[in-house]
Amino acid sequence: MLELRELAKSIAGQPVLAGVTLEIAPGRPTAIVGLGRAEREAVARLLTGTDKPAAGTIRLGGADIARARREKGRIVRLGPALAASSGQRVGKLLDAQMASRAGLSTALNAKVSELKPEQRMRLALAQALAERPALLILDAPASQLPGDVRDAFAADLKTLLSGFSGVALVLASAAEEALGPDGDIVVIGGGVVIQRGAARDVSGHPANLASAAATSWPVLNTLPMTAREGRGMLADGSRLQLPEGRVLPEAGDCTLAFHPEDVTLERASPGCVRFVVRAGAEEARGEHRFLNVNFAGAPWLCPLATPAPRTGALLNAFVDQSRLMVFDAKGQALD
Repeated sequence: MLELRELAKSIAGQPVLAGVTLEIAPGRPTAIVGLGRAEREAVARLLTGTDKPAAGTIRLGGADIARARREKGRIVRLGPALAASSGQRVGKLLDAQMASRAGLSTALNAKVSELKPEQRMRLALAQALAERPALLILDAPASQLPGDVRDAFAADLKTLLSGFSGVALVLASAAEEALGPDGDIVVIGGGVVIQRGAARDVSGHPANLASAAATSWPVLNTLPMTAREGRGMLADGSRLQLPEGRVLPEAGDCTLAFHPEDVTLERASPGCVRFVVRAGAEEARGEHRFLNVNFAGAPWLCPLATPAPRTGALLNAFVDQSRLMVFDAKGQALD
């Protein structure tokens, strides 16, 4: 068990953690999202016992983190910059079973220095897991990989971490790293925990706009509006009437949002909301194809399963009303 009690840390006067209390159990990966690069570095240094917090305590397996740090191999931190190169062959470092699990079966005879960055990360992670640390920290593991490779690597984190009995903590730089392990997610903003829960629950029912943006892959589709008498006034002067049951503020700014995966270009059910969008360019993310579209000046992504329409074509895009999210001017979710 990793225990954070009233943990505080700031950078240049800005809170990274402001009295955060968390318990992270072993055996189920947990991802922390919402931190920038410098903030992730600060948190990683706290969790490895390298730096001391301004206030609060960190305990691993009931012992102070400073004590755990002195035990070799008990805490392992891994990130792109820490995946070392060498002249050794992969087959000398991993057995066939672990190599298969890491997706390196075809690279057993290759030298580590000959591996691609993604393969080097897979190797480093497999080696770290073999050490059976009590705490494994994955610090933005896919952040320096190309887009299509990054998505594939992040999606494989669930398989790579399966069976690990220690505490696995992912300091995620993007939604794909947080969602890939399919464990729990902790969203941090302004130094406090905004939301915590199973990855699918946080992504499907975000507490606020920050949680939604941090857990939507590859982006969050949003539509800024001004509420007036229960209707949404759009930037182009048009009005959007939401279905019965979808609440807007009585007045003031708000945001409509939904995940790209919830958009279809064909009506899927009677409860869908229709948007007339203008087609843009096709975009590939790993094995997934998306179409860039525009609605009332808002750029969205839609999954694409058919040949891309011509650029500029008007299309119908549908979103099931149950998948629409509405946030008020402060970013808080509205039921």
